[in-house]
Amino acid sequence: MKGKPLYPFGITAVLGIGLIIILSFIGLNIGDDMAGENGENNEAAENFDSPYELGEHVYIGNCAACHGENLDGNPALTDAADRFSQEDIVNIIAEGPGAMPAGLVSGEEAEAVAEYLITETE
Repeated sequence: MKGKPLYPFGITAVLGIGLIIILSFIGLNIGDDMAGENGENNEAAENFDSPYELGEHVYIGNCAACHGENLDGNPALTDAADRFSQEDIVNIIAEGPGAMPAGLVSGEEAEAVAEYLITETE
């Protein structure tokens, strides 16, 4: 080892880069299997009996961090049914006004969240 002090580090670097490449290809293949139509993951929609249940699940996973689990976050949604129609809520989710990111959910999931909000705040 006297003449080649960097040899172990070189082997480690080559093996590490090879491992990264292999894991990247594995990840690409798994991602294709998990994606639904149009690249969206529609798995959650299949596990619920009603749009309300799906909406609650999606809301808790995507919206509750800001809007609160009890709809009393910032901004609060406790009066959503008084201020918005279900169609308005779907449009708000798609457009993402203010600091809200646009398109966090779409399609059936956005409609389910809208139904959940209307039902919870009526």
